[in-house]
Amino acid sequence: MDAARLVIVEDDAVIAADLGTLLTDLGHRVVATCPDAAGALQAVAVHRPDLVLLDINLGQGRDGVHIAERLNAEEQVPFVFITGHTDQRTLDRVKATRPAGFIIKPFDEDDLRAQIGIALARQSAQADAGERNAEHRQQGSRGAEALFVRDKGRLVKVPVHDIRYVEADNNYVFVHTADRRYVMACSLSSMEERLASSFFVRIHRRYLVDVRRITGLREREAHLGELVLPVGKTHKEELRLRWEHQ
Repeated sequence: MDAARLVIVEDDAVIAADLGTLLTDLGHRVVATCPDAAGALQAVAVHRPDLVLLDINLGQGRDGVHIAERLNAEEQVPFVFITGHTDQRTLDRVKATRPAGFIIKPFDEDDLRAQIGIALARQSAQADAGERNAEHRQQGSRGAEALFVRDKGRLVKVPVHDIRYVEADNNYVFVHTADRRYVMACSLSSMEERLASSFFVRIHRRYLVDVRRITGLREREAHLGELVLPVGKTHKEELRLRWEHQ
């Protein structure tokens, strides 16, 4: 499981410390521990965590369900409820907030691992769907202006004009900029559609290149500065024409 940045909201200091230790042992990073609603909402706004672990009953003041409602309305950050026994009325309120999962007290390491893994996977799937929708909204006759790429658990916006070339590897592609390489789960043909513009050209069954980045052509090679990429026989003529008339 990839490491996640977590906020714990728990009014019992001993339980919060125990939970924090378990989460750290699982490889996650606890960025804040809060005993009440005000502190929790401030911590989420400051740290932008991947997941919030919410105790339902926080003693005096607003409870975890109130925090969940605020997260849904304002922050769009996923949360998992920490719960023991609670009354039916509270459970009905909990269900209405659509939590990413439940962790039952006392904590079990295997259950903790599973619930957090499921919550993060669900959030990742939703983010990927949002990524595709965002690209579709941006895409017009000139193609998308940016790609939204998941990198180390975060969604990163990569401007298309920063992309030098795209390399296919089975069911994945590597998107290369001047100083980074991003991995995306899609085919090169799909990426070609996303980047539809007058600048990106297929030069090989494995490579898609911004023609403006090409500094020279040889018989079956495209040079991007010191980098040399192969040119497929069926793509050679179109590449030459596109490069000469860019």
